[in-house]
Amino acid sequence: MTAINQDQKEFWNGNGGSSWVSGQEEMDRFLAPFTEQLMTHAVPAKGERVLDIGCGTGDTSLKAAAAVGASGSVHGVDISQPMLNLAESRAAGQGASHASFAEGDAQTDTLGDAADLVISRFGVMFFEEPTVAFKNIHAHTKPGGRMVFICWQPVRENEWVHIGLGIAKKHVEFPPPPDPYAPGPFAFADIERTLGILGDAGWSNAKAEPFATKLNQGSSARDAAESLMLRGPISRVMMDKTDAEKEAVLSDLTDAMEAKMVDSKVLLGAGVWIVSATA
Repeated sequence: MTAINQDQKEFWNGNGGSSWVSGQEEMDRFLAPFTEQLMTHAVPAKGERVLDIGCGTGDTSLKAAAAVGASGSVHGVDISQPMLNLAESRAAGQGASHASFAEGDAQTDTLGDAADLVISRFGVMFFEEPTVAFKNIHAHTKPGGRMVFICWQPVRENEWVHIGLGIAKKHVEFPPPPDPYAPGPFAFADIERTLGILGDAGWSNAKAEPFATKLNQGSSARDAAESLMLRGPISRVMMDKTDAEKEAVLSDLTDAMEAKMVDSKVLLGAGVWIVSATA
């Protein structure tokens, strides 16, 4: 296991996973526009078997489970056990016995029975070897099966990212910029490269559709700023900063969020790619 891959697993089984679990309802609301787009494009049908890559706390898996019904099934895979624990609890609470969850790495692990449909909401950009991962996913998809996933467009198209980064960089030192193609939220922002990876992995008819929206970051400027600090793109950098540095960033970020209030909501621009392909 390489250092990058291990880093991802440690983060999502540590502070990264626990912060998502504690903010599950908030994150589901924040990501709701993309969940809707994912389901609209994927169109899970009654009786189908769905594989959800990077299923997290189970929001997309449970929506797919409702669509395929008891005659179908959904299998969610993630590297974060804390998030999977919550997904299993939510499924039990909804009586979704046809939704199952397992800790696993889509790059190398067995992903259950062959799927009719593969979905992912921001769960595929963290692969250290994306071609290997998509080959493995392809091997777990029925011939002619389809895949739909959502990944972020470049940072410049995502206000919810660059507004926080700009403010944080005024107060704290950031590490050198990573390789833009290294595992991370924006690893698939170069969509031509991403489509090329899918082709190399054996997928056909790969295409991408842009989608832009405004994300509801919360009902108060302070809550929105705190959420970006805890679960946004600056969270990992701010984790080990001093209380004074954190408060300075939080204060300026709160002021910035105040300027983004519309009808008692903090709305921030976001852009994604909706990618589809056929096995």
